[in-house]
Order: sequence, then C-alpha cells, then structure tokens
Amino acid sequence: MNGKAFEKLKKTLPRDTLEQRMAQDNLILLCRVGSNMYGTNTKESDDDFTGIFIPEKEYVCGLKNIKQVEIRTNPTGSGKRNQTGDVDITLKSLGEWCKLAQNNNPNILELFFAPEKCILYKNEYWDKLVENMNLFLSLKIFHSFRGYAHSQRKRLELKSGNNTGRTDLIDKYGYDVKLASHNLRLYLECIQLLKEGRIEFPLPERELLVQVKTGLWSGEEGFQKFLKESDRLTEACQSLYDNSELQHSPAQDKINKLVVDMHFDYWGYGNKNKKWWEFWK
Repeated sequence: MNGKAFEKLKKTLPRDTLEQRMAQDNLILLCRVGSNMYGTNTKESDDDFTGIFIPEKEYVCGLKNIKQVEIRTNPTGSGKRNQTGDVDITLKSLGEWCKLAQNNNPNILELFFAPEKCILYKNEYWDKLVENMNLFLSLKIFHSFRGYAHSQRKRLELKSGNNTGRTDLIDKYGYDVKLASHNLRLYLECIQLLKEGRIEFPLPERELLVQVKTGLWSGEEGFQKFLKESDRLTEACQSLYDNSELQHSPAQDKINKLVVDMHFDYWGYGNKNKKWWEFWK
C-alpha cells in the first residue's frame, strides 16, 4: 500500500460536491488500475484509479441513491482525449460494486487481485471483501469476460467507425490496436480465472499485449495474426469452462448478507440489543 502516493493524490482531488466529499471521506479502497496494473503501460499511458466507498445512511436507507462518483482532470464530454498526466478516478458505492462483482464484471473482479504496489489505500472493509471473494467468483466469468471480448472483436472487424475515437490508430496501423490488446487481455484473464481462480498482475503475457498495443502487429497481416490469436484464446476459454471447478453462480444470499453487515458495522450498529433507528443520528 502506497500511503505517500495516496496523501499526495488526495491533496489534488476536488471536493466540490457533497457526493465527492462523502466518497473520499468514506473510502475503503483506492487502487491504480488499467495498464499500470496489467504491466502494459507505456510513456503515453495516463493514470486510472478506481475505488470503493460506503455511503452515508440516507443514501442506502433513505430516498437518496448513489452508484458512483467520478473525478477527472479531463472532464467527460470535453471532446479531448486524455494525455500523459491526466487522472481518471471512479469511486463506486459498496452496494453497486458488489452487484457488479456478483455479475463477474471484468473491471470489477480484477480488483480482488490487485498487487500491493497498485493499492494506494485500503482498510479492513476491503480486506473483508477479499476474504470473501470466493462468494463472487463463478462460471459467469466465462460469459462476462467472453461477452466483453466478443463485442470488442465485432467493433474491431468494422475497423472504422468503432466508436472508440481512436481513428489515429486505425489510420496508422490499419485497426484499433489498443482495442485489440484489450480483447486479448480479457481472454487471458478469463483463462487464468477458470484455471486457477485468480489473476496474476502484472500479466505474464504483458509483452505480447504491448506488442499488439504499440502496433507491432500492424496492417492486414497484423490484423489477421490478431484474429488468429483471439480465436485460439476463445477456444482455450471454452475448454476450461467445460472443466472448471468454479461454482455455477455467485452465492447471492451470502453476498447480500455480507453487504448488509458491512454497512451496519461501518455505521456503528454493533449492539445487537438495539433497534436500527436507535442509532440514527
């Protein structure tokens, strides 16, 4: 855990809204993600962070609702792509994060396996989630990871107009090489999870992904090479799915109880002899 980096970053974050302040004050995890975690970062890579926070009572028991808080140096809708030094931070509420984890969302499940060097802040509530990660991991991984990868493949096959905004990469290399590297990464992560129930970061195949990402597989020949590798990994995922020992689906009831208990414990509802409204402030 990098406490100095966390304190330095925290000083630069805007606290303009009530939700931004609440999310930052109630963090249970803040982690550097993306290429820096995968081991595929280059000098052009920006900094992506994600985290989890526990909302105040009125956002869970009352009529208010919150799923996530975004903090960006290059605001969404600016029309500009991120540059070196730009920071994107997405903070999800505990309930929302656990719903996505229960669905085996790739970007969410990755956090369970984040290396210590990528974790800027964590506390005992994050440790509790990691301790119970097996409640979340299931064969839904195959459908979720493969589903995202398949949609990326379809966009890549269009070559132009794939809605990524990276027309410069298409013009230079013949296709969106960054999207292609994400496609292969998802399959590689899926293979590790189905085989071992974990993901190793940095990824063992990071050199392959960097080759694709930086355009070493360029032109029509490079694109066909990518398609062949994507097909190979798809078949490997299918084979592992058929023989995986992971549970069929997440343990929904146990996950629900875990989330309720974590909220109540965080809010200080530790006395079993009191009713919940006696703790309301």
